[in-house]
Amino acid sequence: MSTRKLGEILVQAGVVTQGQVEAALGRQRRFGGRLATNLLAMGHADERSLALHLSREQGVPCVVLSRSAIPLSILKVLPLEVARKHVALPVFKDKRELFVAMADPKSIEALDELRFVTGARLVEHVALLGPLSEAIEEAYRQAEYGTTVFWEGMDLDPGLNLTGEVGHVEIVVGGPVTGEIEAARAPAAAEPASVLEQEEDWVEALEAGVQVEASDPAGKPSVLVVDDEPELRNMLRLYLEKSGYEVLEAADGNRALAMLKVQLPQAIVLDAMLPGVHGFDICFRVKNAEATRHIPVIMISAVYRGWRYAKDVKALYGADAFLEKPLRLDELRHTLEGAIEGSTRAASPEELSIKAHAALQQAARAYKQGDLMGSAHHLEEAVEAAPFAAQLHHRLGLLYDKLDETYRAIAELERAADLEPSYAHVLALARLYEKTGFAHKAFESWERCLRVCKEPGQTEAIKQHMEKLLP
Repeated sequence: MSTRKLGEILVQAGVVTQGQVEAALGRQRRFGGRLATNLLAMGHADERSLALHLSREQGVPCVVLSRSAIPLSILKVLPLEVARKHVALPVFKDKRELFVAMADPKSIEALDELRFVTGARLVEHVALLGPLSEAIEEAYRQAEYGTTVFWEGMDLDPGLNLTGEVGHVEIVVGGPVTGEIEAARAPAAAEPASVLEQEEDWVEALEAGVQVEASDPAGKPSVLVVDDEPELRNMLRLYLEKSGYEVLEAADGNRALAMLKVQLPQAIVLDAMLPGVHGFDICFRVKNAEATRHIPVIMISAVYRGWRYAKDVKALYGADAFLEKPLRLDELRHTLEGAIEGSTRAASPEELSIKAHAALQQAARAYKQGDLMGSAHHLEEAVEAAPFAAQLHHRLGLLYDKLDETYRAIAELERAADLEPSYAHVLALARLYEKTGFAHKAFESWERCLRVCKEPGQTEAIKQHMEKLLP
């Protein structure tokens, strides 16, 4: 959306007058910056009011920096030069999820580089450009001198008790969150209490996610080649087949996950930049699940180059090797041979199935006893053993949502929808994005619902709902 659009939103909401918008646009033409930053600098509106409507315009939650306290220790995950380049500031980290305040949260280039550099799953938020740029410079300066634990906004509540390294991030969500669509409700997308009453209900849909066929070690070693360039895939297939390998091919991340649900190869050659699910994300999933971490992953890229990237890919994502394009085929063959020879013994599908079912039964018992944290812990163990069971990710996401662990919930529901883009899985994701203020992502998820919905009445209800979602 344009700055004129944001100006219209602010005027319609009564935050500023049309004259003040015109004056701010005049200052913008003279000094640069963005409309919201100039309105703030001229004293026509406070940051929180502007943030509320910037969130509405951008379709993501907005960080009010003046009312936030950011732990300086978090800055080590993102180099200053990258923070300056993309005007992005880490504000909170929880395991693999990294909350980032950005001037342009929809920039694909920025998001890709931030994912690579940090090795985290990004939860992108927007922030006003002026305060964000100032916060980046001041926070990194304070981190360099090491004289304080937090960067603090000037309007931070002095009564807050900042202990440890948690800090405080004030987030606002713009625009009304509309109600659920009753006509579009699917039984499989209901809350856990209505579908997870008996232990057998927890295990009924597990089989397809556990019983994965492993490659026959006595036959040809199999290699899954994942790349969106058909010419490169064809070249690698011909070369690797002549070298004694069975070759499987996938043109994007979603297809690669679908293939891994059916058969586990003995090695994966994986492009970093893929349509659909990102190559780095696939590598992380493979190397961080008990069922698949034994599989060597050789990542390849024409975008990321140099020894530093090779080192980071191994450290951040667990890749066994990193090769630059254009590939040297003999180097690839030697790398594959060494990786397969050095790979560890894989647990059998039977062993994994037993472990997953045991964890799932424990999760069901804990849930019925009201121990949601314990139930989530056991579900996590089940996911480790059965990483391609979409229903497990779906149920874990619903549990995280009940525990108010919103961003973990989103991550699990995203994985469920990647593995099995059913109506129930995508519907739960759309509702959660909408509930948490990610309007554009909610809109995209509702569009996915339309593509998989089979009921005309539900389709019409979704369309009407979508018309109300975006300003």
